[in-house]
Amino acid sequence: MVESESSDAAGLAGAGRWLAIASELPCAVIAFLFIGQVVGESVSGPSGAVAGGILGVLLGLVFGTYSIYMSAQRLDMAERMKTPREYMPPMEEITREYDWGDFDPEDRRETGQ
Repeated sequence: MVESESSDAAGLAGAGRWLAIASELPCAVIAFLFIGQVVGESVSGPSGAVAGGILGVLLGLVFGTYSIYMSAQRLDMAERMKTPREYMPPMEEITREYDWGDFDPEDRRETGQ
């Protein structure tokens, strides 16, 4: 029961991340559309507003797509860093012969260590 609740929470957190990424493109397009209209209208009047809007939409599409790509790359890198890496000792440590010398397991049991 606890395992399914934790997986549901992880799924909702993942959905929130992807929802945020999915909203980047429309926000970028709308923002650049507005900026393009304002700049185009100030440069060459009402006809410039249309041309500036079209240019703004195209720039917003390119910027939004790049932003989504970079966000997905960063989330993927963060996900890979979250998974624990297994420790693999070097081969010389594995093949090394240890000198146990005076090691007596009975001494450890008597002292409580």
